[in-house]
Amino acid sequence: MSLEAALLKKSQSTCPLPYPDKFKAAVKLVKDREAEGKSFKDESRLALFALERQAVAGSCKEPKPWGWNVVESAKWQAWSQLQDMAPVEAMRLYVRLLEDELPAWWHEHEDGLYSSSSSPHRELPVSSSIPNGNGTPRSETASPRHAAASGSPTPSPSATPKARHTQQATSLQETLRTVCVTGSWLDPMQPDAKHPPPRYEHAGNLVGHSLYIIGGNCGGRYLNDVWVLNLDSLTWHLVTTSAKPLPPIGGGKFDEIEPAVSEPLLGNSNDSKPGSTAALPPSAGHILVAWGSSLLCIGGHTKAGTYSRYQKAKDAKVFMVVRALDIHTHQWSILSPGGTLPPQRGGHSGTLVGNKVYLFGGEDAARRPQGDLFVLDLADMQWQSPQVTGTPPPARSAHAAAAYQSRYLLVFGGGSIANCFNDLYVLDTETMHWSCPATQGEPPAPRAGHAGDVVGDTWFLAGGGNNTSGCTDTVALDLSPLATSDQEDEPLTWSTVSQAAPRSAIVSEGLIVEAIPYARCLLSFGGYNGRYQSTLQIFKPEAIQSNRASQRQAAGEHQASTAAEPQAGHEVTQPGRDAHKRPVALDTPKDQYNRHLEAARSRSGSLGHRHASPRHASPHNGSLQDETSSQADQDQHDPGGLHQETSDPEIKRLQDELQSALNEVKSVEREAEVAKEAAGTELVLMRRQLTSCQAALVEAEQRVSDAEAQLSDEQAKTMSLEVTLAELQQRLSKMEELEKELEHHRCTALRM
Repeated sequence: MSLEAALLKKSQSTCPLPYPDKFKAAVKLVKDREAEGKSFKDESRLALFALERQAVAGSCKEPKPWGWNVVESAKWQAWSQLQDMAPVEAMRLYVRLLEDELPAWWHEHEDGLYSSSSSPHRELPVSSSIPNGNGTPRSETASPRHAAASGSPTPSPSATPKARHTQQATSLQETLRTVCVTGSWLDPMQPDAKHPPPRYEHAGNLVGHSLYIIGGNCGGRYLNDVWVLNLDSLTWHLVTTSAKPLPPIGGGKFDEIEPAVSEPLLGNSNDSKPGSTAALPPSAGHILVAWGSSLLCIGGHTKAGTYSRYQKAKDAKVFMVVRALDIHTHQWSILSPGGTLPPQRGGHSGTLVGNKVYLFGGEDAARRPQGDLFVLDLADMQWQSPQVTGTPPPARSAHAAAAYQSRYLLVFGGGSIANCFNDLYVLDTETMHWSCPATQGEPPAPRAGHAGDVVGDTWFLAGGGNNTSGCTDTVALDLSPLATSDQEDEPLTWSTVSQAAPRSAIVSEGLIVEAIPYARCLLSFGGYNGRYQSTLQIFKPEAIQSNRASQRQAAGEHQASTAAEPQAGHEVTQPGRDAHKRPVALDTPKDQYNRHLEAARSRSGSLGHRHASPRHASPHNGSLQDETSSQADQDQHDPGGLHQETSDPEIKRLQDELQSALNEVKSVEREAEVAKEAAGTELVLMRRQLTSCQAALVEAEQRVSDAEAQLSDEQAKTMSLEVTLAELQQRLSKMEELEKELEHHRCTALRM
């Protein structure tokens, strides 16, 4: 067997699932084998039973069974000997024992899933009280689907989600017709169906009728596995990728080196070693762009540089890395675009507009937010740093971006070190001009880590969160005014199209949302909301779009009928609109104050000029009518009887007081903003340190567990050797007795 075949077989027989999913799969396989009569040795069966009970129910607190029941007594004794072993440690030992007895158990488990996919009633034989990743029992009622249904009457058995799953279709189109409810997110998968491990900050993209999911972050461990969802059958499968080694320093070509199989990495201790192939390292915060028969993976955060042997040390982990995955051969390769290379980053957005990828924002290796724009021309593989006009968005990461009409780049939300945004920016890729379009409707709350995609003329956004809580709403932005040039001045409309339960899977950060054009629906996967998610959800927005279109049509008819009512010569305007019904900026209180101040100054100037005129210099030089009219004018401008000579100093004094008050307010605001930014930065740094310490603690505990397991194995080997040594010593003593007896017989024979 060749090395490539051996590595491929090893990668296929290794379970990629995290705990406790790996433990549940192992228990399921053992139960299935017992049901089929394929049992293990008695010692292994006893140990597996004890470890399973310890993982599910904890320490043994049951009374000792009746002494004559040998089987139950042996089970009780094996379980009680585990004493206070942690459930996670029991899970790990269970899987390890199964791997020793059956090295290809994961391959056999997958074959069992595929062979039983036609039986929707098959369920895991493990109790639902198995603890999850944080050690708390996992209850069936805590799932997002049950949480979303809280507050509603208890459904009948035929209307429960599980009953719907047993009758659901096996394709996306049929699921949309028979299962999905318009305006609600729904999980269409079977409860025991194969699915990727939980994650967030992963990347996804649609290629034909397949949804690709690559990499991500789970509990501080970066991933690089590739999963594909077949939308025609709604089934997941793990893809084994390969990659050509990097050419040696000083020369060499990829074609001269045989490809090597790349096993999916799930955050092992070897992740920090520099990579020697073009395979994707464990990454998070990267983007995927479908181009031809390849998926381009651009950027992302990694825990170690993979170019340290391919580039000079000073150039390692500096520039953006672009990899390509061939969807036919599943082979990774590295592209080398020219031009102005952007710095390496993660949490950025990459949007395909025509044949160009517009990369904006993100965080560098030091987690500093970026606000620059780069363009990758896929036709000639050149990076560009274009010159833009207008006001670009501030630096941010974890924002949402989308393309519309193959011309406009939309950017919404995101966050910096301590702030989240809810602003909307549009880049016209033909003129390279940034703008903040006018909007109407209630704008969404500030958020970061959300995702969205465009369906028709509507941009749907879901998930995300801010410094307060997760965002439970799914919002939509009507982009139709951008479609035609005569509607560019019409505001874009925000609306809320769905509300989810606070703990549902869609209320997560770091998820992906992909539009399925041929089905006119949205798919979401993954995320983190206090728990890492692996749920696939479908959203059907057709009816919402049709309602909005009818509302726009009715509004247009009402506007046309209203425009025909006014008589000739009379112009009807609306607040905030000009004569052409275009939105205009309303006056702020400061603008109104400045207008009144200018009016007072003009009145003061005109009255001063009147007092200095010859007509008012002498009462005998003018007629009584002039004096009367002058006095009337003065009374009209000064109804309170105050002299205008004193009005100018009064206005000046008020203006100075107002200006000093404004300066004080601005100074206080600046100090508060600086203090808030400093506190937010310190809080973010402390959170990151806490996360890093927690991850280090988990790894240390894992190493301690491995060391304890190794020590236990060595103790067992030592005990076995001691037993063997005792047996050999006993045999040696018998041999000595036999030699003495033989010598005695020899002496007796010689005497005779």
